[in-house]
Amino acid sequence: MTLTRRQVLASIGAVSVGLASPAIVRAAGSRTKLIVGTQDIAIQETVIASGVLDGLPFDLQWAVLPGPAAQLSGLYSKALDVGLMGDTSLIIEQGRAKLDWTEENAPLQIVAGWRNSDRAYPPVVTVVRNDAKINGLEDLRGRKWAYNFGGFNYLQYVLSRLKAGLKATDIQPVQLTDQFAAAAAFNAGRTDVYSGGLGAVHATVEKGDARILLISDELDIPSLTVFSARGDVIRDEAKAVALTEFLGRVRQHWEWFPSNLATVEKIYIEKLKQTPGDAKFFAANAASRFFPLNAELIRREQRIADVLFESGDLPKKIKVDIEFSQKFNNATSPAA
Repeated sequence: MTLTRRQVLASIGAVSVGLASPAIVRAAGSRTKLIVGTQDIAIQETVIASGVLDGLPFDLQWAVLPGPAAQLSGLYSKALDVGLMGDTSLIIEQGRAKLDWTEENAPLQIVAGWRNSDRAYPPVVTVVRNDAKINGLEDLRGRKWAYNFGGFNYLQYVLSRLKAGLKATDIQPVQLTDQFAAAAAFNAGRTDVYSGGLGAVHATVEKGDARILLISDELDIPSLTVFSARGDVIRDEAKAVALTEFLGRVRQHWEWFPSNLATVEKIYIEKLKQTPGDAKFFAANAASRFFPLNAELIRREQRIADVLFESGDLPKKIKVDIEFSQKFNNATSPAA
């Protein structure tokens, strides 16, 4: 469902602290405001708990909108300045856009990306139910396969299917609103296969009812969670300064994170209403670091776009370099 501006704005909660610095005070004397979208409250709550927002020299608002489609709607409506999604969301968006994107008119660009580097916590997986008796890729034909459109969850589904040598017509695709809906269908046994985040199905895997068939690294998917900003936000001097400040503080939060897992677990229990066991898993799973938006990353993303075009999943060939702004690398990855 496409969200209206009114619906997006109604979901926003504000955090406003500190004194404004001259660099991000507009000519009229008002403080700059940055509206950041997230898909749940987890990163919002851990960033706040880390204390890195103390003395923030601009007004920060958070907007929780589940799923990449809702984040994109918020960005296009200008109800969000920055949205949270997967690193391939803009590949799908650009590849299906009516107008060709150029460096001058690209409506959105990725400004930062992060993930957990520990292979014990793969960001995206393709999982199969054990009662479906799927022993390998060759057994995926004809199966019910749950996934959600947009982002790297969708890419995991597409590349897993292609690796198995299958077209969409060779399986029973079950496209749902977001990964939680897809995972719920899989966990309940209504589908045989699921592609998406591990966290949503880890309990089913741990119980022995399912197993991981493929992880995103085996498909050479970077699997970064990213912040994407509107092009006009990036070009706006005051907004860009605020965004640089915000990303630098989020980087400090990621440095704080691994030494404070007990605090994170408590947040997940109290704010996200998770069980202690789930909170322990999700806290360790969430520990991440920023990766530079560099030529190597763009090369990998271009390969993905080319594969999607060749498979017919993208209607046109695109150049992905215009989807990335390296303007903020010094804030997120200063040593890179």
